[in-house]
Amino acid sequence: MIGGLTFITGSCMYFPSVYNKYSSALNVGGWLFTIGSFFFLLADLQEWWYYRVGCFCDRKYQIALETHDPPLFRNPRNTLIGRYERAEVGINFFMSAIGSAFYLAGSILFIPVFNKELTLGEWFFIIGSAFIYISQAWKVYRSACTNIHNRHDHQFHLSNLLNDIPALGVDGFAGLGGVFYFIGTILFLPFFNKTDADAIRPAILFVCGGTCFTLSGFFLQYRHHFTHHD
Repeated sequence: MIGGLTFITGSCMYFPSVYNKYSSALNVGGWLFTIGSFFFLLADLQEWWYYRVGCFCDRKYQIALETHDPPLFRNPRNTLIGRYERAEVGINFFMSAIGSAFYLAGSILFIPVFNKELTLGEWFFIIGSAFIYISQAWKVYRSACTNIHNRHDHQFHLSNLLNDIPALGVDGFAGLGGVFYFIGTILFLPFFNKTDADAIRPAILFVCGGTCFTLSGFFLQYRHHFTHHD
């Protein structure tokens, strides 16, 4: 949630009415994005490490993974598709961490001292946003394929999303945030951003993206503290 709030505040620094009035606005914005991206990366790495079982450094947990919920796996572990089934969740969460890492690299280059590398930073942000919204869409898809009443049913059903509304809020809003920053950062590239009027569009999309990330954080806190989940 800290990451989302810093992204909202940082995004506000990119309105022409702000940076034309306050000379330090872009510097503050770059640092706020950097701080927010750091917290995003920290949270994503922590989450990935928890869900890495079946994917990486998990030898002592393999037996527990196989016996905890056998219906989750339709193929033997020694087959390629079986290995993918066990690694799928870890790969999904690792994609989120990759996106946050690109955000962090891009945010650092937003700081004016690196102004010659600003365009590179923007491309890092675009790539990071793509990783994030694809990763979050994948999480939503997996949730829709998880039937808590019949673990053998792996078909996509929109009704399955209603089984965990807070999780849908976490992943859905994070994905929307990625979409807003993906489009906004493209519009922030020099080719599209030539006047103060042009700069307003990406700034608005940035604020929308930061708001979505913050809402995702609220749902995450609610899910963690007030609901029971596996």
